[in-house]
Amino acid sequence: MIAREVLRYLLAGGVNTVVSYGLYLALLRVLDYRTAYVLAFVAGIALSFVLLRHMVFARPGKRFSWAYVAASHGLQLVLGLAVVEAWVAWLHGPAWLAPLAAVLVCVPVIFVLQRWIFTPHAAR
Repeated sequence: MIAREVLRYLLAGGVNTVVSYGLYLALLRVLDYRTAYVLAFVAGIALSFVLLRHMVFARPGKRFSWAYVAASHGLQLVLGLAVVEAWVAWLHGPAWLAPLAAVLVCVPVIFVLQRWIFTPHAAR
């Protein structure tokens, strides 16, 4: 079961990443990389909840799961923004590639947290 969830999580994350990254690239034309990253990230939260709820875990999850998902994305935002800043300011990597570096760091951490959100207590 967990292997299927991981696969669906990666697929849903891929869809969310492509959509959010496309928005990031569009915003990068008119905004600095930090602001573009935050706005694209926030826009992806709603899409993420729908995908997690209906495609990845296919169950409603804990009471107020939407709030937990938003909070997990808040954690992901902070962690991701730290990676983006490190990538651009410290490692001198290109700004257009920074969100992809953040994804590589954040995905494993956030999967564990979001799986907890959508796993009933008895199933753990």
